Amino acid sequence: MAGVFDKAAREKEAAEEDFGIQFSDYIKVELKTETTGWDDIPAEIGPQFEGERIRAADTAIEFGGPKVDYAFERIIIHPPGTELENEKVTVIGPELDELGEGSHRFGMIAEVCSDTKEIPPEMEGTFSTRFHYWGNYIGGLMHLNGRETIWIRISKELRDKGFKLEHWGKIIARLFVMEIPVVDRCQITIITDPDLVKEKCEEAIAYWKEQDAKLAAMTEEDTSPWYTCTLCQSFASSHVCVITPQRPANCGAISWADAKAGHTMDPAGDWQPFEPGECLDAARGEWSGVNEVVTKLSGGINTRYYLHSMFGYTHTSCGCFEMISFYIPEVDGFGLVGRGYTAPTVNKLPFSTMAARTGGGQQTEGLLGLSVRYLYSPKFWQADGGWRRVVWMNSSLKERHADAIPDEMKDKIATEKDVSNIAELKEFLKRVDHPVVTGVIRPFDGKKITDGWKRELTADELLAYIEEHDGELDPEEAAAEFGVDEEDIMDLVEEMIEDGILEE
Repeated sequence: MAGVFDKAAREKEAAEEDFGIQFSDYIKVELKTETTGWDDIPAEIGPQFEGERIRAADTAIEFGGPKVDYAFERIIIHPPGTELENEKVTVIGPELDELGEGSHRFGMIAEVCSDTKEIPPEMEGTFSTRFHYWGNYIGGLMHLNGRETIWIRISKELRDKGFKLEHWGKIIARLFVMEIPVVDRCQITIITDPDLVKEKCEEAIAYWKEQDAKLAAMTEEDTSPWYTCTLCQSFASSHVCVITPQRPANCGAISWADAKAGHTMDPAGDWQPFEPGECLDAARGEWSGVNEVVTKLSGGINTRYYLHSMFGYTHTSCGCFEMISFYIPEVDGFGLVGRGYTAPTVNKLPFSTMAARTGGGQQTEGLLGLSVRYLYSPKFWQADGGWRRVVWMNSSLKERHADAIPDEMKDKIATEKDVSNIAELKEFLKRVDHPVVTGVIRPFDGKKITDGWKRELTADELLAYIEEHDGELDPEEAAAEFGVDEEDIMDLVEEMIEDGILEE
C-alpha cells in the first residue's frame, strides 16, 4: 500500500481536479489500516496474500470463470444520507457451505454513500477495482478480472475454517469505510440464486454499455494526460497497462475516466497520469511518452509499446484480460476468443493454453490479452486492418458484442458453429469473400497492408496446361497465366515427378 506523503500538496492538487473534493476525503494519509486480527472473520487478511494462486485441486468453490455464463460485481453510489445499513450483508441464495463443490453463478453488489458529501458517479469504476484489490487480501481467495468477467476461487482450506459469503461481504464493506473516508456506509448484497444472478448481471451490462458510450467521443490526440495502471504487478512484475480514451485496461474494469477518478482518490496509488508526448507512429499507436513511462515502470524489461497493433512492440498482458486476440498465419487473419470459451479455438488451442503464452508481462507478437471494451474503439487494431482482419470469433463473444462489428463484416467472421478447423475456415472465407483473401485495405489510411492469399495451383491444373501445350512447359509463361511465381511452378513439377505423374 502507499506510503506517507505531503497532505497539503495533495489536497491542493486534488482541489484542482474536476470533482472538486479534497484528497483527504478519498484516502487516508497514513494508510495504516489494520487488515489482520479481525476476530469476527475466520480468515487471514492482508496484502501479503496478493498474487496467491488457488489451483483447481485445492479449490472448493469457483464463481464465474470459463465454466459459468453469468457472474458480476457492481458498485452503486447513492446520494448523501441514503439509508444504508453499514456492514449489512444480505446473501440471496445458498451460502458457501450450502453450495456443492464446482462452479457457480455469482453476483456481488456494493452500495455506498457519504453522510454529507456527494460522491461523483465517475468514482464507480475506480471503486469497483476494490473488489479485485481487497478480494486478493483474503488468504485462500483468488480474484481475477472485473465487471461481468470475474473469476473467483475459494480454497478448501478457507472453506473448512468456516468462511462464508457473509464474511467476504463484511470484509469488503468494512474496507470501503476504513480505506475511503468519503464513504460512511457500505451495504453488500451477494447473490447465488442462479436466476437472479442472470437478471442482475444483464441489468449491469446494459448500464455499463451506456456509461462506456459516453467516452466514445474522446480521442487520444485531443486528451491529456493518459494513465498507467500497475495494480496487477503483483501477478506480472513487468506489466504496465497504458490507459487512453481509446484503449481501456485489459481487465475491462478501468477506462480512462475510471483511471482519472482513481488518481483523484489516491494520487500516490496504482493509477498515475503521464503526458503521451510525441506521436511516433500514428497507425501503430506509438508515443514517446508511453515508451518513457513503460521503460520506467517495467524496470527496463519493456521499452516500447504499439497500442494498436498485434505485431512488433505489443502491449503486455498480466493475467486479468477478458479475451485473447490471436494471429492465424494460415489465413493471415485474427481470431478473438473470450475467457468463458473453454473449447479449442479454430487453431486447436484453447483459451487457457494461449493465456499462458501471452500473460506475465511479456511482449508476444500475434497473441495479446485484451478488454472486450477495446472492440468498440475506433482504433481497434487499426494498424493491422481492424475488423477487416478478423476472421473467427467464438459465437457467444460475437453475439454479445455484435454491435461493435461493422455491418459489412458481420457475415464474414466465422464462429465454431461455422467451422471447426483451418481448412474449413479457408473455405468459409473464400465463400464469403473476406478481405484477407484478396488483400486487406485498412480504413485508417486506405493503404493495402496484405497481399491476399497466394494462388494455389493444383497438379490437375498444371497437367491440363501441359497437355494443352503438346507436352511442353515454359515455367515463366505458365506462372504468368496462373498468377503464381515461377518458383511455385517448378516446386509443383518436382512434386509431380516424385509422385510419378510426370517424367523428367
